[in-house]
Amino acid sequence: MTWPEPSTVRFVDVDGRRIAYVVAGRGARSVLLVHGNFASKRWFAPLLAAPAGDHDRLIALDLPGFGDSERLPGPPSIAAYGTALVGAARALGLERPVLLGHSLGGTVAMAAAAAAPDAWAGLMLVSSGAPSGLTTPEAHYALLAAFRHDRALLARALAATMPTVVPDDFETLVDDALAMDPEGFTGNARALAALAERPELDLTPHLAPFAEPVLVLRGALDTLVTTEMAATTLAAFGSSRFAALETWDDLGHGLPLEAPTRLRHRLATFLARTHGASPPARAPTVGGAMT
Repeated sequence: MTWPEPSTVRFVDVDGRRIAYVVAGRGARSVLLVHGNFASKRWFAPLLAAPAGDHDRLIALDLPGFGDSERLPGPPSIAAYGTALVGAARALGLERPVLLGHSLGGTVAMAAAAAAPDAWAGLMLVSSGAPSGLTTPEAHYALLAAFRHDRALLARALAATMPTVVPDDFETLVDDALAMDPEGFTGNARALAALAERPELDLTPHLAPFAEPVLVLRGALDTLVTTEMAATTLAAFGSSRFAALETWDDLGHGLPLEAPTRLRHRLATFLARTHGASPPARAPTVGGAMT
């Protein structure tokens, strides 16, 4: 899957680290796309290439330690990823963008919403981990560690997350997964588990004041994010002026790759709810140091 025009990867400085991103569209409504674990901004390539609304600008970034972005200075943590996301939005000069987070990226989006609740116009949480985390059985960590040195094993695990499609650039997706910060192979799962194991890290109480629209979306064939987890995520947003849970019966965990056009259309209707029928009069400037 080729990148939309312009295809150049850009970089922005966030707390002394380079964060990579790509942009599609020139509209006034900005959406930050946040990928999951063992992933990168490339997971959103088909979404960026799908027909876009005239009023939208999609920005897909690499979280620290993923893709072309520099790693975190310490071990992976959901709070650190959320802080980086807040910093990236500010460094890019975005005014109240919508966050679309997939899988781990959904939990990171919630961390960003907890840290800066007034900074976002809405949250679209796709196949997202819950605000109270996700516990990986201890026996599975050896498998996660083995992915670093076993490409075929990692490829099979990635393919299982997208049961309805084999992307044209699947091998490139595997390359991106292998290039992840080595500490993240087990560290990202530990970071999600910490939200469940340490009550002071649970995002749930910090999301209650979030008032903007929230859409929780999952595929019924998803073996990672259960119906109960999605319901727990929705319940955290008690103050939202619109909060909904949708399940797409025929899809798995990898919705951005399995159904990009359908996801793009659902995003367009969600943006209409977050911004109203008319977009802002002026498009924000997407800045940052570019190389």
